[in-house]
Amino acid sequence: MDFVVNGVVELPQPGFFNETIIPFLMENNVIQSERIAANLHSIFYISIFYHLWFLFGTQIMFPKIANLLFDKKDETLTDKKKYNALMIQSGIHLVSFVQAIIVLYLSLKCMLYDEEYYQVYTDSFSRIFGSIRATEVICVYAIGYFVWDIYISSRYSELPFILHGIISTVVYVIGLKPSIQYYAPVFLMFELSNPSLNIRWFLMKYFPNQKSLLTANNLMLMVIFFFCRIAWGWLQIGKLCYDYYMTMDQPGVNQLDTIIIVGGNLVLDVLNIVWFRSMLLAAIKVLKQKFVNKKENSKRD
Repeated sequence: MDFVVNGVVELPQPGFFNETIIPFLMENNVIQSERIAANLHSIFYISIFYHLWFLFGTQIMFPKIANLLFDKKDETLTDKKKYNALMIQSGIHLVSFVQAIIVLYLSLKCMLYDEEYYQVYTDSFSRIFGSIRATEVICVYAIGYFVWDIYISSRYSELPFILHGIISTVVYVIGLKPSIQYYAPVFLMFELSNPSLNIRWFLMKYFPNQKSLLTANNLMLMVIFFFCRIAWGWLQIGKLCYDYYMTMDQPGVNQLDTIIIVGGNLVLDVLNIVWFRSMLLAAIKVLKQKFVNKKENSKRD
């Protein structure tokens, strides 16, 4: 994993980036942070990296899987529009799964094994203004994915998905400045629910008869979702607000950045509660239906 992850961010900067693109962006105040400018080419490489995964999924992997699993006369294969939609969505979910594995690997490695992470981020000031290479790379990978997400959503999805990509990009660009880099791996723990979410989608589309496996995955998704997105999420937003409060009088605190970060995370945390409630209601509905069916079958017997 380290070979691939480090290999992408260590690729050399193309000459035209340093000679043309970065000077133009900085002269026109599109970019003001040296950190962002220094990592701009890596963000570009990472977006390309994820798009290669998308092309691999849509052109090679999922066409073979679909031809293997579906009957030749199945509408999924014979209806070109449905087939293309399935391939595109499969590719998007594959990239989502891959990026979750990568950012979780980077984040857990940083939080569990990186001594510098705990040596540098010791108080509110350092958690707001501090920076180390490990958290910088996490921000770069997050931005690279969300830039790709904006592009792919603009082609194949609707406005809410585009806005989600834009807001997420802005949040991690602020982190790369640097600002609150300590929290980059912390809030990416939300991605722990992502693999189960994507597995659920693949099971529903490609293995609809695997009801027991789908149920087990759904239960695991709900448990993980609650602990990583609700319990962990609200705990960490509280800690972030405390750190901002303790540093609010420090020079260099950008009030707009603070509003975007805190407001964005609060909205996401509220949405997580709404989504979890929907999961619970759906699960209760399924259980009730199973109970009713079982009761009716017992009466017939």
